[in-house]
Parts: sequence; C-alpha cells; structure tokens
Amino acid sequence: MAYKRAALVASAVVLLAAGGLAFLPWTANHFGYALPGDRGLPYRIHHAGRDYRSYLTCAGAGWCASADPYCVPLVHFGGTATSLTPVDEVVTLFGASQAVFTAKPVPDGTPTTVLVRAGSDCYVGYALMGGP
Repeated sequence: MAYKRAALVASAVVLLAAGGLAFLPWTANHFGYALPGDRGLPYRIHHAGRDYRSYLTCAGAGWCASADPYCVPLVHFGGTATSLTPVDEVVTLFGASQAVFTAKPVPDGTPTTVLVRAGSDCYVGYALMGGP
C-alpha cells in the first residue's frame, strides 16, 4: 500500500512540474505555442515543415525587447482581409488558437512570410528561417 501511495505522490509531482513548465516562456518559444494573455505569441512558429521567426514577440520572455507596437494593422503588410488565406493555427495554452495567414498565394507552397492575427486588425509578421 505504501508503494502505491508513493507512486501516486510521485506521479502528481511530475504532472504538476510538467504543467508549470508548460507556462514558461522558454517552453512556449521552443515548442512554438502561445501563452494566454497579452503578447503571448512565441518568437518561432512552425508551418508546413518550416520555421518562421518574429522579432516582435517572445511569449513574454525577458531576453527579447518589447516592441511597440507589438502588432500592426493589416494595411501595414499591404493586404486586405479578402487577400488573406488561412493556412494554419498557433495553439494557445488554455485559450483560443491564433490564426496563421499568408497574404499572397505562393506557387511552391512555402511562403517567405506569414501573419498571425493577434487581435482585431492586429497582426504579427513572421519571416521564414533558414535556407531554401
């Protein structure tokens, strides 16, 4: 009986620790998911087998400078709401997913930039990382 109790306590400790780690900015940035709240988008997201980087956000980590403005209206990117094509989502921990869009159709399927909607007419641009 003592072994079962010890195993249950150990399992609870591991689950609590993993749950706490999930809310750390490092974990969100590494795995590419958003944290709940304002400015929770990670610095790197994954779409269609490629990684994309934004210099405006880092899921609240202290190592990146807070950019102001954090997100900009769609006209800043030269697009309109009808020119956007939804292509993916950034999962938010305990929140609604953030939509990922391309502003223009890309013939080979690998856009060089994607946009993530961070609010009403508020978008964060992500640029393709790495080479071809």
